[in-house]
Parts: sequence; C-alpha cells; structure tokens
Amino acid sequence: MGQPLITDENGIRWITLDRPEIRNALYADDLTRITEAVTGIGDSVTAIVLTGSGDRAFSAGMHIGTFAGAAPEDGRAIISSVRDCIGAIRRAPVPTVAMINGYCLGAAFEMALACDLRVAHPDVRVGLPEVKLGIPSVVDAALLHHYVGLSRAKEIILTGDLYPVSEFTAQGLINRTVEPAQLRAATLELLGSVTACTRQVIAAQKGLFETWLNHGLQHSIDTSVDVFADIFRAPETSAAVARYQQARSRA
Repeated sequence: MGQPLITDENGIRWITLDRPEIRNALYADDLTRITEAVTGIGDSVTAIVLTGSGDRAFSAGMHIGTFAGAAPEDGRAIISSVRDCIGAIRRAPVPTVAMINGYCLGAAFEMALACDLRVAHPDVRVGLPEVKLGIPSVVDAALLHHYVGLSRAKEIILTGDLYPVSEFTAQGLINRTVEPAQLRAATLELLGSVTACTRQVIAAQKGLFETWLNHGLQHSIDTSVDVFADIFRAPETSAAVARYQQARSRA
C-alpha cells in the first residue's frame, strides 16, 4: 500500500488510490503518478477508472501534512500540482469514470468532478472542507455549480461540510447509484456504452466539452463545425456510419 496502483485490464486503465489506513489520502508524489498514468496512455487504453482501496473511502483528499508541513511560499507550487493532475484527468482523450466507493473529499472530489462520469453507492459522502483549513476550494471545484446549481455549490464550498451523495443524484452529479457490491459491474456496463464509439469521436467530443465550458456560444459553434469537418474525413467515421446503417437495416 502506498502510491496509486496502475493496472490495465481489457483496455481499461484502473487507477486505485491505495492508502486505506488513512482513507486513501494523497501526497504530492501521488499527483505526479496519476498525471503520468492519465497522460501516458497508448492506443490499447480505451477508458480510465479512478477508485480507492478498501470500502471506506475513494479518497480524503490531500493529506493534511501537505499543508501543515509547508512554508507560506509553497502554496503556489502545491496547488499548481493539484491543478495539473486534475486538469490531465479532465482533458484525457478517453472516457474517465470515478468509481466512488466511500468518502470523497477535497482534491479527490475535484478529481471526481473532472471525470466524465461518476458511479457511487448511496452511503458515499462528498465535500470540499478546505475552508475549514483557512484555504479556498479552487481548481475543478469551479465545475461544481454546473452539477448542483450555484446556490448549492456555494453552500457546499462555504460550509466545508460533508453531504450524502444521494442528495445530488437527481441533479445529475452521479450517473449511476448502486449498492457497494455492484459498483464495478455498473462501472463496466456504463463504459461498455461509451467505449463502443470510435476513439477519434470520443476525443473530439471531449475536446468540444472543454471548448463549451471555456468559451462563448458563437466561438463554441464555430469550433464545433471545424471539429465535425475534421472527424468526418477520418476513415474510422465512414466505417462507423456503415456499421450503424447496417444495424438499423436489421432492426
């Protein structure tokens, strides 16, 4: 147990946060390993799943020692490494899923928000407790209001409290809520749908989500047209259109 475990299985890269004795809390070196695992994928990897060891926690976020042992001038370096890791997860060219098996707090909750999809069990609790340490929630906490609305996002961030994930299921924060024993099966079933598409179109579509989040409407529309035209020229697209047409004709 220690640094995140990286395993590839049937085209899926599993990144398992592996310190169950401290609720899979993260150290700075873990961020580097996760970043490398997300960015260093070859054509054989079609999806990425992040989860935690044991049955208590996905992750409690950054270990308190990261902040307690740091000098005042270390803040920028610390949060920049968090930003780079979570940004790599968000921008991964393949589908990403957070399989949330327990407490999901702080930077780990931001990792889950950065993933494309989230699967959790009803007893999971989430939160951004940074304000209780006197530091703001930053980086991909900026995504939270897209999932739960601005008013609720402000409550979660400004109180730093923990919330049962069941409160947000209806709002779309969680894609699948299942019993703990069904987490892996539900994750694989969900991935089966999204990995059936071509790798090229998934990467393009994910890139468009980034554009839509970061730019205005007209720029997003114009970029979408360019991306569509590029993908339409790809031989994989012609093959996908033919497969879809054949499937419809047999239906």
